Amino acid sequence: MVAEYTLSSTEAEHIQSLAESLDVGSVDDERFLTRAAVWAGELPRNLRAFLEDFRATEGSPACRVAGLPVDSERMGPTPVVAGRRRSKAASEIRAELVAVLLSSCLGDVFGWRLQHDGLLIHDLAPRPEHEDTGLGTGSRQHINWHTEDSFHPCRADYVGLLCVRNPAQVPTTIGFLDISLLSDADRRMLAEPVFTFKPDPSYFVSDAEPFPGPDRGSILYGDSADPYLRFDQDYIDLPADVAGVEDAVACLRRAIEVNLIHLSLRSGDFLFLDNRRAVHGRASFQATYVGTERWVKRVNITSDLKRSRHLRGSASDRVIRV
Repeated sequence: MVAEYTLSSTEAEHIQSLAESLDVGSVDDERFLTRAAVWAGELPRNLRAFLEDFRATEGSPACRVAGLPVDSERMGPTPVVAGRRRSKAASEIRAELVAVLLSSCLGDVFGWRLQHDGLLIHDLAPRPEHEDTGLGTGSRQHINWHTEDSFHPCRADYVGLLCVRNPAQVPTTIGFLDISLLSDADRRMLAEPVFTFKPDPSYFVSDAEPFPGPDRGSILYGDSADPYLRFDQDYIDLPADVAGVEDAVACLRRAIEVNLIHLSLRSGDFLFLDNRRAVHGRASFQATYVGTERWVKRVNITSDLKRSRHLRGSASDRVIRV
């Protein structure tokens, strides 16, 4: 299910040198973003070939690159303050540059104005005020498996999770749909555009901010023999007037849950998820807020940046106004 690539020490050192050579103070710098794909061409050839195979062949719904140069000690404690309210050490900025360079092998990174202050890279680390929520910044509640941002037509094609630290080995849940377990009738039902996909609470930053509305569509789409998937079991409304829809969704759940695995990311692991084919979630854990908790950096990647042009301020702007 998860394709694997482990960097050699020579490759890791090359990537570190490449990141250090870039005179960039933030991955949100538009000048850096317009050149990221060019600099990504200087990544090790075998690594680029691995990511291109993942992108082009769709052989695996997820892949992991292990051994990236992430100096978690120099990056400091796991943050409890999110967004633009905190400063970042040089080593953390370099790790984020590396994340964008690898992501650029799959597409363009982008962000959401209503999430994480509009930053392109999100710190998924436990925050006390979110402790009992099912958000990436929560801890005590597990996150049910889902595809990312299923409510939005400009949702990510790929999601990247770069692990800074995970000393408690909190597992990430990964799964995919075994279409052979669905009947023809279930497939037809799930391909009907009768489902309502809703945003999760991370978009409701304040009462004064307009938040995105739901989107109506199908759960399965694309090739009927090997369909893509959009589904979030916590934020979907089923049509009340369609006979058999609950049974079809129950079959879908079973066809995904038989393939779930639980992967504990290590420091320097970069997990890429095909957001049209893979679901993901996270187990609950106990946070102590002493600076050593699980810390993962999330990246949203699109294969077609122009798809969201009407929702961004300019062609070079990577932040979607939801």
